[in-house]
Formats: sequence, C-alpha cells, structure tokens
Amino acid sequence: MKKYPWIVPGMLFIALIFAVGCTSQTAEPVQTPTPTPTTMIPATTMTPEITEIPTSILNATITPSPPVLPMVSPEADPADVSKINFSHYSDSDFSVDYPSTWNVSASYYTPYICENVLDPDRADYHICYQNETASIGPFSYYDSDIYKKQYRVVTITSADKKLTFGALIKDYVDGRTGIYRLNPTIEWCKSLFASQYPDLLSSTYISNYKYFSDGSTMTATYDVRLPVDSGYVPRAYTTKTLVTTHHFYEFGFFTDTENFSKYQNLKEKMISSTKITDS
Repeated sequence: MKKYPWIVPGMLFIALIFAVGCTSQTAEPVQTPTPTPTTMIPATTMTPEITEIPTSILNATITPSPPVLPMVSPEADPADVSKINFSHYSDSDFSVDYPSTWNVSASYYTPYICENVLDPDRADYHICYQNETASIGPFSYYDSDIYKKQYRVVTITSADKKLTFGALIKDYVDGRTGIYRLNPTIEWCKSLFASQYPDLLSSTYISNYKYFSDGSTMTATYDVRLPVDSGYVPRAYTTKTLVTTHHFYEFGFFTDTENFSKYQNLKEKMISSTKITDS
C-alpha cells in the first residue's frame, strides 16, 4: 500500500505522492509617389441629374449611437473587514462566509498521473499541475487509489479577480473510510511544497504552521510567500487541511504578496469561518 505523508493509518504515516505542472512588425516606410505631369483638359459644364429623395427617408428618425464608455475596473475590497457585507455559502461538504460581491463557481476535477520532468534540456520539461495550481489553487492534485476518481472544487473570487478562496474535497473509496488521521508534523507540508516548487527551498517559504483542533477534527494551516520573480501563481496563500472519516478537505486563500499582507484580517475571517459536515 502506498504511503501519503499528511495522513497516517493508525500509527503509520501515509506518504504523499505529489505532482504538480504569449510580436510586432515594423511597417516599411511608405514612399510618397512623385506626381506625374498631366495635360490640362478644358473644363466641361455638366448638367446635374436630380433624384427625388423618398419620403420615407425624409421622415426617418435618426437615433444617435450611444457613446462608447471606458471600461471601469471593479473596486477592490476594503481592507477593513467591518466595511464588507458578507454572504454565506454552503453545500453538502462545507460552508464559508465570503464578501457578497465575490463570484462563486463549483465544478469537478478528475485526477491524472503526472511526473515532473526537471531537466531543462529536455523538450518535455514541466512541473506537474501548474495549470491547476494557478486556476484553482495550490492543492494536491495527484491521482491516488485511496480516493474516488472525482474531486469536488469550489472557487470564490473577488470582483477584481485579485483574491480567491478555494476548496478541494476528496472522498475515500469504500474500505478506506475512517482509518486516516492528519499527520501532525510539518514534514508533509514540506513534501507537498517540494513537489509543487522543486526549485525552491520549503523551509524558506513555509511559515506559521499550526496543528490544532477546530472543534470537530484536527486541522493544519500554514502560510506560503513566494518570491516575486519566481514565476509561480499564486505568489502568496494560506491553506487549511482536514482529514475526516469520509473526506480529505483542502481550503485556501490565494493572492499576491502585497494583497496577502493587506487582507490578513479578511483571510483569517474566511478561513476560520469554514465549517465541514463530516467529522
């Protein structure tokens, strides 16, 4: 049986197999043609031809086209949480409070097998699940025989598209329910980070690791802030992970480093407001 580092069956730690993974032409100068001398032709008097204008045209009403207004970007959320109106999202898996101007989407994700190719000289160089990490969040997308082959995804995004709350929920297959526990050490976080960002040192960018009970099950949270020039998206985030009898839950608040600092209180409110239905 494979091992996955964030969960342990009984006293056995389960090791995580992770995989993660846009010219202009300069126009040729136009030469002005040299005028060709012409022979003057005497002017001829022309008799104009008069055409009667139809009455329908004379009586037509011309409606002017509406002016083209410049596009206005949505306003950013206030940093002061007390000035934000919140809505409540809930489904059969979990619930969360979120700013009422944010947009909610729900979908499914089908996992697949992927292996990183880290040799830069190879044509197929890639880091697995980077598209998923950028569009959904930095979760664990690998394919595993302990989970059913469809993960549920919920994404709640700010109007200006600079802040995102995400959730990824996996169901244990029959016969694997109730036997896993969340690994209390930080080592599984480091292992996950290493698979997602193989060129970065986990101990440099993971911080604020916590392992605690949220009242229904044991929970782990940690922060990640990546360098601006790393090329990875998102650059800053907090994740919250829970292992229950039937499900593996991953929640996260994602943005860039500047907004991560600006919206600390909003992040804390949303992450702490998540409530799961399984225990």
